Amino acid sequence: MGVLSSNLKPSFLGLLKFLNNMNWFIVFFSLINISVCIYEDQIGKFDWRQTYVGRIKFAQFDTVSTAKKIIVATEENVLAALNLKTGQVVWRHVFETASTGNIQLLHVGEKVTTVTGSNPYLVRGWDSNTGVLIWEWSLTVQNDLTEYSQWWVQNNMLVHVLPVFGSHIEVTMYNLLTGSNRGASSMLPAVWTNERCILTAPHYTCISGPLESQLLLSIDVTSNAVKIISKPLTDYVDIQQTVSVNLRPLGGNSITPGFVIGNDKIVFIRDNNFEKSKVQLGDKSASATVVDGANGHILVQTWMDDVTGFTLTAHSVSTGKEVTDIYCSDKTLNIPKPELLAVMCTRTSREQNACRLLINAADDAVHLMQQGGRALWAREEALSRARAVEFVELPVSDTDAALESEFDQKEAAKVYSSVWSAFARRLLTQYQQLQNLIRSLQGESAVQKTPSSLVRDYFNLHRIIVIVTDAGKIFGIDNLSGEILWRRYEAGLSAQSASVFTRRSARTPPHHAHLSVVATQRDTGNGFILSLNPITGELIDEGKLILNVRLLQCMMLHVPDSEKLHALVLLDEKENVLVLPSSAAPLVEDVYMYVAEKDTAKVQGYSLRFDGKGVRAQRTWAARLGGAGAARVAATATRSRLEHVRAPGRALADRSVLYKYSNPNLVLFVVERLDPLYKEEVVAVALDVVSGALAGAAAHRRARALPLAAHADNCFVYLYRSEKHRRLELATMELYEGKERWLEPGVPFSSLESNQVPIVEHQAFILPATPTAAAFTITERSLTDRNVLLGLSSGAVVELPWAYLEARRDESLPVAAPELPLPADATLNYNRTLLRVNALHAAPAGLESTSLVLVTGLDLFYTRVAPSKTFDLLKDDFDYYLITIVLSALIVATYSTKYFASRKMLKQAWK
Repeated sequence: MGVLSSNLKPSFLGLLKFLNNMNWFIVFFSLINISVCIYEDQIGKFDWRQTYVGRIKFAQFDTVSTAKKIIVATEENVLAALNLKTGQVVWRHVFETASTGNIQLLHVGEKVTTVTGSNPYLVRGWDSNTGVLIWEWSLTVQNDLTEYSQWWVQNNMLVHVLPVFGSHIEVTMYNLLTGSNRGASSMLPAVWTNERCILTAPHYTCISGPLESQLLLSIDVTSNAVKIISKPLTDYVDIQQTVSVNLRPLGGNSITPGFVIGNDKIVFIRDNNFEKSKVQLGDKSASATVVDGANGHILVQTWMDDVTGFTLTAHSVSTGKEVTDIYCSDKTLNIPKPELLAVMCTRTSREQNACRLLINAADDAVHLMQQGGRALWAREEALSRARAVEFVELPVSDTDAALESEFDQKEAAKVYSSVWSAFARRLLTQYQQLQNLIRSLQGESAVQKTPSSLVRDYFNLHRIIVIVTDAGKIFGIDNLSGEILWRRYEAGLSAQSASVFTRRSARTPPHHAHLSVVATQRDTGNGFILSLNPITGELIDEGKLILNVRLLQCMMLHVPDSEKLHALVLLDEKENVLVLPSSAAPLVEDVYMYVAEKDTAKVQGYSLRFDGKGVRAQRTWAARLGGAGAARVAATATRSRLEHVRAPGRALADRSVLYKYSNPNLVLFVVERLDPLYKEEVVAVALDVVSGALAGAAAHRRARALPLAAHADNCFVYLYRSEKHRRLELATMELYEGKERWLEPGVPFSSLESNQVPIVEHQAFILPATPTAAAFTITERSLTDRNVLLGLSSGAVVELPWAYLEARRDESLPVAAPELPLPADATLNYNRTLLRVNALHAAPAGLESTSLVLVTGLDLFYTRVAPSKTFDLLKDDFDYYLITIVLSALIVATYSTKYFASRKMLKQAWK
């Protein structure tokens, strides 16, 4: 036993020594920062993401799986599953853009079946619980009329119907799992087919024949025996309406084949015959479907009008009696042009109907409702197609506004009649501030989260984001939480080329904030102007203004009027000028505009002046950027209205200064033109749009331009695809005056007095990714470094320092690498993938180090970035208690030392 213990003792001591050394080894390497990333507790603290699917095209309730869901297919080529209780996305698949990913069919059974594409087609099967792909096969149709193809699933067979107008109907059936054809395609003779036909599976129905004797014809394309149902059209509509009558199939996955004829009559197809419904549509725009209810089939319909508001009714198909437990008439519900996507009804213990209705609206919102009209949840899918974005500052509190009004001489003269009234007002203001301080110390929030009471924070990080969508719906969103504060729908607004102007900020109490949306009218293309308060979403001043002429260009006047409102200057297609408000017309002096034609690359400049009666526009210059050949403008980049010049120059390694060419009137045009020798050619032109002078240019042969460009100060960024090298390249351009300044310090720049040509530096880099959006970061005074933000097709948003992209290199900068690095720690959205990013919007915060960024696309993502780190902000883990204790100890030590030193000097004086 003694021998055994003596042998183990040295081994045990050696093990302890080894563990002790390992501890120091672990401590040493823990001090080294081997990764750069955010902490887990910071996820979602300064950013948020909202996931969307787009306007819903097809929808069906999933009643097979245990977790109840709604399977949807959208116009954005997205297949997704929505939670039935909350409406959140359970899983989502985003297909290709354009026609290659267009969803033609959605069928929900034991598995989810989709048909996507446009000849060739892809037939896929998905697991409804997880969204996992189960099977896939392709299909190519040998016909040029595939755009009229119709699809549906019947008895585990995929049925394809292709009408050849005026000849026949081609019907082909495929095995749903394997794609094998059951037999040759059936050619059903149907000379009566035309473009006024609809599919109410399995019947194909048309209106055909001469105007005097039009017929309503239908055929079951899956029946073995060909039988055509034919009835005179006058049996269902008046003879005066036969010219304009159209067919509309029942929506909401109707279980009974049927259609709407004459905008009010419903016809079912039963037993190879047409059967008129005992119930008519309640409104011409109503959406109707047939579902299986507690006591038989039920016809459910819904519509919206100005009198009754949102209306939901149901009737028995067999008797025509109203089903009273499915009814709603609510004027407060705002669902424009409701459309039934899917309806599911179950039977309760009291033999009543418990229904769920998925309703699509004209404003791209989707609502899940109960049979009584109670909304369970709603999704604002219009935000998946944002067109214009503006960050709006919040107003100060009432107390701060009153305090500021005291120092405004004009406002003080209106309110205070004497010195004593001003003194009393000052005491009242101080008392209110003391009350707010006490409430804050007690933990009471003085500010409630409502649009009318939102106030600005100390660092101006809290904003309202105004988003104009393609559906004509405008949103006001809280940038800190992503919550929708207000929404407004304008059916006639087309936001394809909308512009948003903050004509008066909330910094000017007692005046309210003023924001204007300049767009086009959806039907006519004329000018459409909407003026509203961005804090509340209410219309103000001009309100809604629809012009009777098309607009060429719009701008905001840089000089405010007496009410601190910046006027809108509009140039129409007849080259007439409209100023809103008209009282600001005398302020239009030495104002210049430019108009660029995208398809011809022709740019024209105008000079606007007030002649005593009105504002006149005079054409001053014109240029064709693409030369004599065919050309088009792929992208344009102008400097942001919020940007300031950071510094007049940059310091070089030899301690000299290279001055920038900071021309606020520069606009970058990325032109794609055809070259007879090199085929496609991309030309980047920096143009002074006031004088029409060419400031700089760069050409790239055998390349195709991407619609992406950005401009800040004297720097430009644009992207193109090099066909020669088969890669994407990012090009930068910088403009400099030289080592001698053209103008004296403080002298404003003038395009008309500048005759010198700037020095142009340009460089191109290889980008190992596919970008979809580009922008510069912006800060309050542009004192921080400038970074470039790139939205990639992979779903990442990358922040690249400008030092990597500078076109001019000297000794102080590293040698430019041919390929840009895209490190993982430069991704702003870390693991939150963003699909189909189409725009990046940056705005300055009150902190000089911080820039606010909103990413729009199929998803919305908001975050903050600090290009030069947060040098003006304390860290989140800053120890306030420790610094307080240290400062208190220093103060005590200082005064104690002073006291004892004075006593010592006194004792020494008495010796």
